Amino acid sequence: MIIRIDRFHIARSDLRRIISPISQSRPVVLPTETQYALACDATSKDAIAAVRTIKGRKPSAPFSVFLPHLDDLARWRIVCPNYAEQLARAFWPGPMTLVLPTANSIFKLLGGNGKSVGVRVTPEPVIAMLLELLQAPLVATSANPSGTVMDARTENRWLESLVEARMLVWARPFRYVRKPASTIIDCTGRVPRELRSGPITKAVWNEALSIRVQEYQHGA
Repeated sequence: MIIRIDRFHIARSDLRRIISPISQSRPVVLPTETQYALACDATSKDAIAAVRTIKGRKPSAPFSVFLPHLDDLARWRIVCPNYAEQLARAFWPGPMTLVLPTANSIFKLLGGNGKSVGVRVTPEPVIAMLLELLQAPLVATSANPSGTVMDARTENRWLESLVEARMLVWARPFRYVRKPASTIIDCTGRVPRELRSGPITKAVWNEALSIRVQEYQHGA
């Protein structure tokens, strides 16, 4: 099923139509401020398995999640080191994914070592509203097969084929322009380490950290 939406004025009825498959452990494709996300309930083993099947992704490869706010990290037992909090306050909501330590066993469902999880807070209205209503994190992974790069036309055809096969529901905006994928920063060590370059460049986020340190020292 394709649900045509206005990203910034989404109807409540359309929002309910998107929530329904998520609640049934089915994947959905959602727009973000960067690219389409293949999303699902991040606490559902069946939903995560379905996303892996669609992407052709190995069980060991980790998925990131969307959360509504920085304050939600503590609720889900996700640790945010001081420098990671500085990055989050500077760039969230926005195209930055932070890989953070966690003691929450639920995130073992996402793959990886189960001791860390990638987190992104997006300004995308549709996702923000879904997160508030569902009160659970959503898997945040790109809507394309693992290891491939697709142009917009090819990606659209691929998504349409998955909709026809009843493998997912697509919340498709009337107008949508894709942008570079989010910057990913590993925040599990003593210092941040960029895993993937993106819209927020290393020079920009390093400068933000430097300014925050200077503000702290001046305040002290």
